[in-house]
Amino acid sequence: MDIQLLKTFSVVARLENITQAAELLNFTQPTVSAQIRTLEEHFGVQLFERIGKKLYITEAGKYLVEPAEKMLAIYSETVNQLGSITEGSNTRIGLSTNYINYILSPALLKLQAIHAAGTIRVEICANSKAVLHGLNNNQYDIGLVHDHIAEKYLDTVAIRSDDLVWCGHKSILAKRGCLKITDYPIVNFRQGCTFRRLCDALLQKNGLTSTFEYSDFDAVKSAMSEGLGIALLPRVVAKIEKEIIILDECTDTKITLYAITRQDKCLSPSVKSLLKLLQEH
Repeated sequence: MDIQLLKTFSVVARLENITQAAELLNFTQPTVSAQIRTLEEHFGVQLFERIGKKLYITEAGKYLVEPAEKMLAIYSETVNQLGSITEGSNTRIGLSTNYINYILSPALLKLQAIHAAGTIRVEICANSKAVLHGLNNNQYDIGLVHDHIAEKYLDTVAIRSDDLVWCGHKSILAKRGCLKITDYPIVNFRQGCTFRRLCDALLQKNGLTSTFEYSDFDAVKSAMSEGLGIALLPRVVAKIEKEIIILDECTDTKITLYAITRQDKCLSPSVKSLLKLLQEH
């Protein structure tokens, strides 16, 4: 049964006037009359009777008023609850590197400000392949990666490109009084990752090799911050850290971040809003 039939019945029962009910509901009089007839046929009873020009509610109609109001109230509450579940559902995000948190956090703050965040669960993965694996196994609703992944079943969107810059802690740079990469130990990433590939290409141009190697982004940043040497990091990271100095050497190297979602997955309003915010950032 269409819930609108009960809504129309309740209004007509309250006003006892088809014309006024039609105006209130923004329907035509024939539409209201047809809906009342449909409801009467559904229950097999007469709900209203017309005597002369006046409409009267029958005993069956009087009985239906209270149950109809209860059903409408339950329907309204159900719609609201389902809406809150959809809007406030868990959003599961897989990241291919800790660095992406520098981009994600400002977007999540904006999402929270417009009351569209719900519950957010962020998981740092070993690499972009691990994020893709989680996306395919429905562990994540959206993946944020630093490698371009071209799969026919994915929607892959570039959300940001950052300059990679050589940087180091001010203590080590101030001691040596030089801002050339050839004068400092190199703190590098593990073999096989995108950051390592980009860093190695620049090191080869200068005939340099790595002095220290670490397995993840935070470890590289921490070692650099402790003064072990300089590292190639996204400019957005170096600018946030107050004790870090960016060297003048131009790398002409960027790293691009991508958002990946499965085309066959229905995205929640939270995920859609997050995607929009990430692209605006």
